[in-house]
Amino acid sequence: MFSIEQLKVFMGEKFGVAVESDAVGEEAVLLYHEELDEELISNDVKRILPNPVSFQTYIYNEESEWIIGVATEAETNSSLFLVCLKDGERIYEEVLLRKKDNEK
Repeated sequence: MFSIEQLKVFMGEKFGVAVESDAVGEEAVLLYHEELDEELISNDVKRILPNPVSFQTYIYNEESEWIIGVATEAETNSSLFLVCLKDGERIYEEVLLRKKDNEK
């Protein structure tokens, strides 16, 4: 699972943004593929995500509004995909773990 501490490190390293822990809002939801916004999650990414997928969202308002979404495996909490929005525009995405990487 992606923690607030990992979020702070990620934001500092990728964007040079110093995040204050107490200023971060977070929410977790279980979403089916048809509920995922196609402008944020491509069909290629959907193929590697379980259906439904647990989605952890972090919101941080600084000079800009930052929304960081992390898709996780509901049963294991393994992080699968990360997407980052700045002022509503997708500026970064990364596949963290593919299904085949997690299979035995």
